[in-house]
Amino acid sequence: DAPERYFELVASMLVYIKEFSEHVHFPKEVELLFPTVLEVAPDTVRAVARLEKSHRNSVAELVELQTLLAAWQQQGDAACAHRRAFERAVARVCRSYLEQIRMEEVSILPAAEQLVKDTQWRKLVMSHHKAATKGQMVALDEGAYELMYNRIALWLTRFLTHKSLAHE
Repeated sequence: DAPERYFELVASMLVYIKEFSEHVHFPKEVELLFPTVLEVAPDTVRAVARLEKSHRNSVAELVELQTLLAAWQQQGDAACAHRRAFERAVARVCRSYLEQIRMEEVSILPAAEQLVKDTQWRKLVMSHHKAATKGQMVALDEGAYELMYNRIALWLTRFLTHKSLAHE
């Protein structure tokens, strides 16, 4: 039962990360934050371009992880090559996400914090609200993402508790 729980948990985590990134996090940055930062800090254009490219690649990488996980699950632990391929891909995706975070923290956020005035932040928030209510952005069912997150957290707690009890 534990291997099936593991695969179900990891598959759910990948769906959550992909969906949240693709439909919430990335659109907010690309459509709202980046243009505002570029207005006041044009020197961030290369960092913004790299982040936009990284965002596009991230979705494909997460789909690849889902495919590799399914292959491993189908073949079982006997197919070590599928497991190793999944583990290598996870390491690569983690490095990619950490690089995105580093670029945001080093290039984008300092420019935003230092150069964007309070009125611009309010305009940014209002633009997001208008885009969301006009359907220009994916209609966010924040409750659905929260439910997904809570379900994963509960499963993870149960899985880890079960694993630690089994080893005692």
